[in-house]
Amino acid sequence: SALNSATTSALNAVTTTTALNSATTSALDRATTTTALNMATTSALNAAMTSSALNSASASALNRATTTSALNSAITSALNSATTSTALNSATTSALNSVTTTSALNVATTSALNLATTTSVLNSATTS
Repeated sequence: SALNSATTSALNAVTTTTALNSATTSALDRATTTTALNMATTSALNAAMTSSALNSASASALNRATTTSALNSAITSALNSATTSTALNSATTSALNSVTTTSALNVATTSALNLATTTSVLNSATTS
């Protein structure tokens, strides 16, 4: 009976150890699974952060492109204005040149008329 009790006690101890070993293995499995999940989560977060960084870089590049486009539009607009101003300046200069030419012709015509009048007066005086 004493041997049976000792054997039973030893078997109980083995069973307890086995149960503890199973519990430890199960806990380790859970820890490993958790670690794997954590690694997967970290990897997904890293991928998300990389995507976010790439998106930020893309957005930044697009912003630079938009800014460059806006600057190009502003420069084009300024050049168009300058061209228009030059065209207006040329037209104004041309109109002024026409006025000057007309004025010169008017002066020449007046001078010719004065000469004709003078000649006419002289002719009258000579006839007289």
